[in-house]
Amino acid sequence: MPPQAYFVTSAIFHYLGPAFAVLLFARVDVLGVAWLRIAAAAAMFLAWRRPWRVFATATWPQRQLLIAMGVVLGAMNAFFYLAIDRLPLGTVGAIEFLGPILLAALGARTPRNALALLGVIAGVFLLTDIRAEGDLLGYVFAIANAVGFMLYAILGHRLAADGGASGIDRLGAAMVIALIAVTPLGLAEAARTVEQPSCYWPASVSGSARR
Repeated sequence: MPPQAYFVTSAIFHYLGPAFAVLLFARVDVLGVAWLRIAAAAAMFLAWRRPWRVFATATWPQRQLLIAMGVVLGAMNAFFYLAIDRLPLGTVGAIEFLGPILLAALGARTPRNALALLGVIAGVFLLTDIRAEGDLLGYVFAIANAVGFMLYAILGHRLAADGGASGIDRLGAAMVIALIAVTPLGLAEAARTVEQPSCYWPASVSGSARR
């Protein structure tokens, strides 16, 4: 598959998850929802790729890079969910792309690069339905998420260029580290969904389940 296909698929699921997650905010604390998303991803990687082997065989500099990537992943997801709890999803999505757009601008070397960058900016503006509403703290969280997205891109590039284990295995190791990083923040609220799962379903859904 061409790399563009991976990017498009990733973009779809990157925002499809939050589109469903915002429906939970009325019943589950924001950081609890973020924890559940990271935990689900970490569980998938643990079952599929066994990423602990990557961390065990890595050198200390490689472990430092994995830890940094994991902490950034955890913080980025937490800030993203805190932002979309206070701002429209399209607005947060537009702000999130400021980091990658800045990186692209710094890396532009040819007129073709500059035209592609202008196309990205126009596409983000047209597709994200930016609305200047919500509270100030929401914008602080959104900007923090954008910074995290930029660091994620930089660290991801370093991981890809570092050699050693495959990129997907190292991403899995970083996701497990991200889960460890956010567990003190979101586990308590997420645990309530396990203790009383019926409380977190709309009445019509839980009623249908009982029938």
